[in-house]
Amino acid sequence: MVRVRKCFHLLALFCYIITQVKTQAKILLSVAMLFSAGNSVAATFINVFLMRSTHNSIDLVIWQNILNYFVLLVAFVSGSFLLSKISISVIFRIGIATNVLYYLIILVLQSNLLSFVIPLGIFSGLGSGLYWFSLNLLIGNLVDSNNRPRFFSLQQMMAFAFGIVIPALSGWLIVKMSGLTGYYVLFGLAIVLLGVGILMVGKLENFKADQKMNVLKILKVKKNPFWNANIMLNISMGFKGVLNSLVFILFAYLLFNNESVIGNLTSLQATLSVISSFVFAKLFLTKYTRKLYFLISFFSFIAYLFLAIFASPIMLIIAFVIFGITQSWGSAIANSMNYQFSEFGARGFTRDEYIVASEFPMAFGRIGGLLIVFLLEQVLSSIELTYRIVFILIGSMWLVEFFMIDHGVGWKSEEFVRTKIEIKS
Repeated sequence: MVRVRKCFHLLALFCYIITQVKTQAKILLSVAMLFSAGNSVAATFINVFLMRSTHNSIDLVIWQNILNYFVLLVAFVSGSFLLSKISISVIFRIGIATNVLYYLIILVLQSNLLSFVIPLGIFSGLGSGLYWFSLNLLIGNLVDSNNRPRFFSLQQMMAFAFGIVIPALSGWLIVKMSGLTGYYVLFGLAIVLLGVGILMVGKLENFKADQKMNVLKILKVKKNPFWNANIMLNISMGFKGVLNSLVFILFAYLLFNNESVIGNLTSLQATLSVISSFVFAKLFLTKYTRKLYFLISFFSFIAYLFLAIFASPIMLIIAFVIFGITQSWGSAIANSMNYQFSEFGARGFTRDEYIVASEFPMAFGRIGGLLIVFLLEQVLSSIELTYRIVFILIGSMWLVEFFMIDHGVGWKSEEFVRTKIEIKS
């Protein structure tokens, strides 16, 4: 009964969020939420599942993730060439459908997965790359700059709301069902949710590019403060994001060795994130961007540092709480700033070209982070010590990112344009 009541609350929250944005943005937000819901069903425990399926081989999991993010980059950039030939909605559907194929292959292979773990990264990367390429461009075209922080915050709010119910339920199912059966049930549910998202894409406004994007030429741009800021921001987001999603959950599994406990903690974090995202969407003002992002960076650094020093279940629970409050705000601000830096970049390139080119530094951060984990694990021969060092690196990246961007263009880029420099198209 409690789970049914939570589902009704979730549906009511979904309806409320959708009413907060304009018509086309509503549809786009709905698709993004369904994609987040489908992946939250499976992604919370996907790396744990892969480890269990490969007899606890973290090396195989790392290399699958590296291949995933490399293919994601290739697919993301390929989208810029495909857009001159096929419409954005077709690319969007292909991206979601390939994610469906990823989970479908896992369901078909089941116990025979070991030999296919690394190649599976191709399907995951291809689907994610085309999905995020399409979503980023659609957000740029359908959501105006003043409403983007609200859009990102509402998107996160619903994703975290799914995270309240789904991880705890997922962990309970995995523990209650024998073997890996619970995982297969979750992957099947993810396929259903992603399938509904594919159907909703047809209601979006469609467009194609008049000409091919000059994405690769942007990589040669020098002495452009906004492109430099974009590079730093995306390297940092990729580095922090991939290491947190891989290492944080695996570290939790190492400490608790129980998916149900991890699911409950993830649900607690999601509950706090829903509340903090709601507060952010209601109260955030652009003039406080710099101060707020500094506080987020500082407290994230402290949390990761203490987690590295005091690697204990209690400290991990405290970290879940801190990240539940702060990281949703940090993500909303960072994603919004990514669009601002792209809009002010100019130098003969469009905002959309900058957005696509940003995937290169993002991939560099992701792949570089995974290689660091692999090398540390090989050199140290200790997963726990590797995790401790990685937590220090993630925390430090928050502060490095803040100060480098603050020195380059500041966290209020409109003010930088007005008072310091004129960027000519």
